[in-house]
Amino acid sequence: MKNFLKNIKMGTANSEKKQIPSIYIALGMLVFFFLIFSIVNPSFFKRYNIMTIGTASVILLAVGLGQVFAILTGGIDLSVGGIMSLVSVVFMITLEPLGYGAYPVSLAAGLAAGFLNGFLNSKLRIPSFITTLGTGGIFISIAFMISEKPLSAPASRFDILELVNGSVGGVKNIMIIGLVIFALFFVIQKYTITGRHIMFLGSNEKMSWMSGLDIFKLRVVAFTLSGLGAGLAGIMLSATLYSGYSTLGTVYVLNSIATVVVGGTAMTGGAGGVLNTLVGALILSVLNNGMNVIGVDVYAQQSFLGVLIIIAVAISFDRKKLTVIK
Repeated sequence: MKNFLKNIKMGTANSEKKQIPSIYIALGMLVFFFLIFSIVNPSFFKRYNIMTIGTASVILLAVGLGQVFAILTGGIDLSVGGIMSLVSVVFMITLEPLGYGAYPVSLAAGLAAGFLNGFLNSKLRIPSFITTLGTGGIFISIAFMISEKPLSAPASRFDILELVNGSVGGVKNIMIIGLVIFALFFVIQKYTITGRHIMFLGSNEKMSWMSGLDIFKLRVVAFTLSGLGAGLAGIMLSATLYSGYSTLGTVYVLNSIATVVVGGTAMTGGAGGVLNTLVGALILSVLNNGMNVIGVDVYAQQSFLGVLIIIAVAISFDRKKLTVIK
């Protein structure tokens, strides 16, 4: 037992040592981009635009907070876009008959999808890349079969969507929800045994197995949390757009991964986490908003994002874990 606890502490300590420089680099990038866009266009710094950035970052943050748990194990979740799409359709369908009950039902759909990913990945020992690539397509197909056309929120239920779209004291509800989601995932990662074990699993899977950790359970929990994040993002995006459809979340597959790696979380697992993802979501939101404000072409924006992802992965990638780069 003493050796087991020592291994856990060593794994956590090593991951935190790797996290410190990456989070500082990410924060430096955030400040740099913020200053550049503010200088180029003074309107970027106006309160309305800041609120717009904050609102946009919440959806990125939610899906990224789920994705980061899958990546911390050394895996990846390519089904988050499909989960978001499926959840958006379920939310719109259940909004009329269930009212506020549509929120927990839709969230349960996201959790179930995440659990399925974790179960297939662990039980069948199929790589997460293949597992989630397949299930992501399945989730989109189910959403399309439920409704071939985009669904709009009924006008009689607009008041229910105010839970997301309303505001309290001048602060939008969606931003408050984002802070609550961040706090929840932060507590799970930092202050629960399962969160610490997930970090340890990503740091050294062989040592985790030798220490007696339940690898199956940890992977299932990690991907279920990914489903939870994608489900929350799907509900919020659907509520803000007053609609849901089968391809709503497809763009968030790349964006969720970008949010995680730009924040400094290593794709090899075990280093980074929730705090890094918050910074990553802010960086991407500032970039998207700033480039739109100064008039950068949309295709150039995608190119810049691709370069940024490559640089972020190159900085945070732990080459010691892989003897061969494939």
